Amino acid sequence: MATLVDIAREAGVSKATVSRALREDPALSITAETRERIFEAARKLDYKIKEEKKKSRELSIAVIHKKDHFDTKWNNSFYFSMRYGIETYCLENRIRSLFLPLHYLDQTPKDTDGVIIMGNFSMENQKWIRSHFGESMPMVLVARESYCPRGMDWITYDEVACVRLAMDALAESGRSRILYIGGINLEGPDEKTHKIAYFKEYIREHPQMECAGILEGEHGTESGYRMTNRWLDQGGKADGILASNDPIAFGVLRALAEREIRVPEEISVAGINGDSPGENTVPPLTTVDVHTKEMGEEAVRCLLERIKGKRSFAKKVSCSPTLLPRKSVQSTEK
Repeated sequence: MATLVDIAREAGVSKATVSRALREDPALSITAETRERIFEAARKLDYKIKEEKKKSRELSIAVIHKKDHFDTKWNNSFYFSMRYGIETYCLENRIRSLFLPLHYLDQTPKDTDGVIIMGNFSMENQKWIRSHFGESMPMVLVARESYCPRGMDWITYDEVACVRLAMDALAESGRSRILYIGGINLEGPDEKTHKIAYFKEYIREHPQMECAGILEGEHGTESGYRMTNRWLDQGGKADGILASNDPIAFGVLRALAEREIRVPEEISVAGINGDSPGENTVPPLTTVDVHTKEMGEEAVRCLLERIKGKRSFAKKVSCSPTLLPRKSVQSTEK
């Protein structure tokens, strides 16, 4: 009767690898070619695989995020939606998921099978996380920029398309003098790959459009509120506002409402994210949906491919955004 040692010798791998492959251990990371070679050797040697050997433990993944990602849903709906996508996919596929802020990295369970990095971390932090787990750990990044594109999968969205969809909506509603309000990123990509650069590019390409100003500050609703009030106090004039994300846009709408500046009659406001609270603002916010829930699901799907050895190369998935037209951007022409 053939043994695991015989199969290992025939396939050119270790006995341990043969054992894990034959019981379909999901944590085993080998190429599809190696896996097929092992099973072919088992068939050739007439090795009988017992069904109980196929039983394996539940997979476990860690999701590393920033400490403020889940402070409030109003300001972080982007990450709450992404988390929902991750957790739902994990529950449906019997995968344990543990969400950990970066400063708790050392508390990651030792039996973790794969890692998702969620958020715009700096080059230093991305490399630190990768080195902490080791290059053999299956890993997926969900962020605007990857500094290890060959070392881990990368899930992102098309920011250029986001800006163009929002600006097209403003232009088609008859707006031409646009104020940009955005949040400063302390980590992640520089301005060359930032929404502000794509806003400037759009203005240059459309002579009928004019930049009414560029405001940058902290992220969040309160920051959007403060920046808008400061701009209005200084006599700022525009007929359209593009906010780099929905929480900032919520603050913009609040400031305009307190000043009794009518939206969209006097000024239109567009955001980017597709955050669910935007449906309930007054007026409802026109925004660009980047499909955060689906990005979370795709992150787990890609991670499983790497964990199970179905793919040895890293890949990039860029989600195409969708405009969600609502009442904050409308033509006032009769």
